[in-house]
Amino acid sequence: MTSDDIALIRQAYETWNREGPAAIAPMLAADAEVHDAPELPDAQVWKGRDDVIGRLQAVADAVGGGHVEFEGFEPRGEAVLVTMLWELGAGARPAELGRVFHLVEAAAGEITRIRVFLTKADVPAD
Repeated sequence: MTSDDIALIRQAYETWNREGPAAIAPMLAADAEVHDAPELPDAQVWKGRDDVIGRLQAVADAVGGGHVEFEGFEPRGEAVLVTMLWELGAGARPAELGRVFHLVEAAAGEITRIRVFLTKADVPAD
């Protein structure tokens, strides 16, 4: 994982947080993938930029939109572990929904894969 890839991933997540999932479309590879958390009963793999954006938006809509506080962008082998605290509301006391972990891969200046995990213990070590 290069420092450019880490910067790209950080920029994409900060943009997504400010402007919504559609805003990161230019940063996704045409064949990007998002893998639902394996614990979900209907977990799927979503392939292609449009399907990835659609899935990210559907999840945000299902939990009521919200905002995340980034707790880390940690290199993990060929990926970056993005640790987020998902919140609803704004101001001094937003409601916390919980932590979410994304293991994100990038190549050639584009995000290629996002794997979602609900607990840090489920994230592969490398």
